[in-house]
Amino acid sequence: MATVDPDRNRDWLRALRRFKYGIKVRAKLGVIDAYCEQVALERRGIWKWDAPHWGHDDWVTLLYTCIKNNEYPPELLLGFTKTAEVTFYTPHKQPTPIKVLDAVDEVCRTNSKKLRQKFGVLK
Repeated sequence: MATVDPDRNRDWLRALRRFKYGIKVRAKLGVIDAYCEQVALERRGIWKWDAPHWGHDDWVTLLYTCIKNNEYPPELLLGFTKTAEVTFYTPHKQPTPIKVLDAVDEVCRTNSKKLRQKFGVLK
């Protein structure tokens, strides 16, 4: 059974809150809109869309370092944008900033245990 380090947990929650706030600010400033348009152009006429596999250790490590250091590299933002709208039933839907914010929440929630282990919360 893993035990929780309360000090590391507090630092983790602060870093995660700061990271998500930074994503929301970028959405309000229109940075996410540019990525949504880029992904929409890339996907035009293509029936097989790609999206990051967030369970892979490379993506988890990238997300961990970005949350820890409060960084927002284009690779990560593009990955969130590609994750925001992956549906094969209605291929005309494209990602929106609101769906990108939902994707960020979903990715952080599904990888929470791995991220907390990397952050040192779970012993």
